Amino acid sequence: MENVLTAYVDGSYNDEIKRYAFGCVFLPPQGGIYLATGNGENPETVSMRNVTGEMLGAMYAVKTAMKNGFTAIEIYYDYEGIEKWVTGEWKAKKEHTQKYAKAMREWGTQIRIGFHKVTAHAKVEYNELADKTAKRGLEEGKGIPPIRMLEELETWN
Repeated sequence: MENVLTAYVDGSYNDEIKRYAFGCVFLPPQGGIYLATGNGENPETVSMRNVTGEMLGAMYAVKTAMKNGFTAIEIYYDYEGIEKWVTGEWKAKKEHTQKYAKAMREWGTQIRIGFHKVTAHAKVEYNELADKTAKRGLEEGKGIPPIRMLEELETWN
């Protein structure tokens, strides 16, 4: 039987401080809600604004699922590129979108990755929480955190 982690991911960007961030909400099958956030200000990727955060969130989610021994992850996202660069439906033209797509495809040989598009700002509970977590990451994040076990992450009540 497949052991599936559900993750909602989102990205954010603040033009005043030229920083992007991601937020992840993890919903393991055994229950609980775990949050992760990180940020960056790499001059090479800051021009992609929140899209950089969206990609980082999806990658962080997959790596977290693998570290925690899941055989599959279902990623819920609101930015289409998260799925379409990986499937090839969109051509990854920029170096960083190409690296994203390549990494996700490689990881997809080790863990099944499912994608689910949700409408942004449509009161989808965990997508809204991922958005808030990403926004909080703009201020509170200290770069990209190490991949951790779920129990080591912040919990949401």
